[in-house]
Amino acid sequence: MERADFKALRILLVSEKNHGAQTLRAVMQMAGITRLTSMESPRRALEVLSMDHYDAVFCSESCEQVGELSFPLAVRQTRGVLNPLIPVFVFQERARRRDVEAARDIGATDFLTCPISPKTVMTKLTAAIANPRPFIKATEYFGPDRRAKMRPSWGGDERRSRTPKKIKVLKPGAASDSVLI
Repeated sequence: MERADFKALRILLVSEKNHGAQTLRAVMQMAGITRLTSMESPRRALEVLSMDHYDAVFCSESCEQVGELSFPLAVRQTRGVLNPLIPVFVFQERARRRDVEAARDIGATDFLTCPISPKTVMTKLTAAIANPRPFIKATEYFGPDRRAKMRPSWGGDERRSRTPKKIKVLKPGAASDSVLI
């Protein structure tokens, strides 16, 4: 993606007004993102995602929950959201490994932490939009495949056999019940 392509992207920023959100907004503008909508209320953001198309969502880690669900999980599971496979990025001013793992486990596409550079934002957006990971829909998880790299499966006589749980692998842009493993 070139810088000109970023001008066409519609981005939704969900965060209370704080230093981290202001920094992210400024970095996005430096990256060439001009169509940026900011909201403080996650409930209102879900309503907007149900009425209008966006290319990606950035939300703060401290974003309040929507009912019993965290915001990224609510985007994935709320009926009426136009694109539940939308890239959802979680950002936080300071993060530990467990924060990143927690965001990954609730369906976030990626995680950003300060200091944030325009190059980082552009790289992560390009990866999520141009080469999206397959989505996994299981009873306890719905979100992008958490494996960073596809590794070859183990073969041979000593391969353990297991009965897989009912899991759907969804390709972005495909019908919601495209592949069943």
